[in-house]
Amino acid sequence: MFRKDFKSKGYTQVKSSDRKKLRQQFQQTYPSIPDDILSLTIPLGKGEDFTSCKLLLSTGDDILVYSTNKIPWFFIVEDIKTKTERILPTVYLLWKYPDLLKLKFHTHKHVFNYLMNGADLMLPGLLLPPGGVTLQTFRHVQRDELCSICLDDNRYPIGIGQTTMDGEDMYMSGMKGRGVVPLHIYQDALWNIGPRSEVPYEKEQRQLFVTDQEKINENTEQACAQASNDINSLNLNEESISASPSNEVPDHPESMDEILDTIFFYLCQRKAKSYELPLLASHFYTIMQDCVPGLTLDLKLSSHKKFSKFLQYQQQINNLISLEETKPGVLAIISFNLINNPQLDHFRTPAWLKNYLTKASNTPAATTESDQPMIKYTFPTITELWKTNSRVNEILGCSTSTHYLRPDEIRQAVRSYVMKNNLNQEKQVKLDPILSRLLKTTNQSSMLVSWNELNTAVFDAMSPSTELLFAHLEQPIRINGHLQSIELECIDRNRKRQTFIRHLDIYQIDLNELCKRIRQGASVSAVINEADEAKRTGRIIMAQGNQVSFVTRLLKDDYGVPSKHIKEI
Repeated sequence: MFRKDFKSKGYTQVKSSDRKKLRQQFQQTYPSIPDDILSLTIPLGKGEDFTSCKLLLSTGDDILVYSTNKIPWFFIVEDIKTKTERILPTVYLLWKYPDLLKLKFHTHKHVFNYLMNGADLMLPGLLLPPGGVTLQTFRHVQRDELCSICLDDNRYPIGIGQTTMDGEDMYMSGMKGRGVVPLHIYQDALWNIGPRSEVPYEKEQRQLFVTDQEKINENTEQACAQASNDINSLNLNEESISASPSNEVPDHPESMDEILDTIFFYLCQRKAKSYELPLLASHFYTIMQDCVPGLTLDLKLSSHKKFSKFLQYQQQINNLISLEETKPGVLAIISFNLINNPQLDHFRTPAWLKNYLTKASNTPAATTESDQPMIKYTFPTITELWKTNSRVNEILGCSTSTHYLRPDEIRQAVRSYVMKNNLNQEKQVKLDPILSRLLKTTNQSSMLVSWNELNTAVFDAMSPSTELLFAHLEQPIRINGHLQSIELECIDRNRKRQTFIRHLDIYQIDLNELCKRIRQGASVSAVINEADEAKRTGRIIMAQGNQVSFVTRLLKDDYGVPSKHIKEI
């Protein structure tokens, strides 16, 4: 619906009486919405901003979009079949309350590119429940029902859509064919008029679809009865059990302390000589985490609780490493004591660790996130544009509709107008009535202006805009105004220095990946803060300490951001 650009007719403040009617209509459509979210979406207080905007779509349809502080929360369309109005939420509202729509479908992450190009969500692309699909799985799904579309296990939707068939037809079709028609998705033209924030992430906890419960209960009862009979028929002989050694290899360690000690000794024995010293403790912890794919290290489940205490234990008790603070609060390993160490000499890799390493080497998909190659970021092609209006349309040879022109096109059009009307006089321009109106001069007969003054007046009468063309998007993104540079600012707060990185969302840089690189490269904490809607800065990355120089070098070298788009405050 919003894959192509639309025309808007400006924002209009909604009357208080209309707000109350909309609020009642919204509560009837979505009775589960909390009061605080409803008040945020449709404010009733005096002086609070709540506007409507009429949009003319490329299909010729008219819709109304309702916003607060330039954030579109919902829009109203006419149902073709019932000839009634339907209130549909935007992704911005679903990110505030992801369970607003009862029906929700999850699909694979790579399917998003097809949806962006206008494809429907096909039934083979859905993530199905673990119990398989039965006639009862989608029993509550109705045809033409509104639903949310999510990626992988994220509970926050990337769009909304409408089902093409009911649940019984989905099952009878063998889960083939068109399942959902997208109506509005993340990164489309409607998302673009808002703050352009990214999709938040939180793992989906509730079970969306279940298999036939009666069949599950029946199978469970049969399994329990069979297990009970098997136990009663067993003839356990303690002597034979103790006499016959078990040939099974334990596939799981007994405690988190054992896991930490084993991986630490394994790395010291096999890879310590290849490490460049001094080695930051935070970096070494990342190495330990990535050592065994599929095995999670949780220090809170160990007796040490903190990684620094674990390293101090290895230094004092086992005498395997030497630690030193390279700067206040930053612990590093300065040497490995590998020669004539009885603990290390007697260490042998246990069977459970061998099993994990063997599975990881035989299964290519079992690589950790840090081992996966990162998709290289490509800096967008940025084009400076200027929006025409009635003051300059006749000079530039444009129709009454709005056009977006490059600066060189504007200068060429001005020159063509001057030459066509014989206004060029000795490297100056003679004013005619149209140019006099533009320059706000009354006596045009004797007035001459330079080419620079004329071009400046034309540009001053137009509105600037910027077009960004990304390699992964089919259509460019157009924003009003000049493009904001990425801001890097170091601020002292409560005797601690923090580096703030702003305006990253505009350039569609993966903030999670950038935080990971800052943590690994600078060995400091880096987190993502929510968007500042008042300043419209998008989400912000906050890094510990003064990391302005490091982040600047990172953006230039790894992300290809030109220096003119990086601003150090």
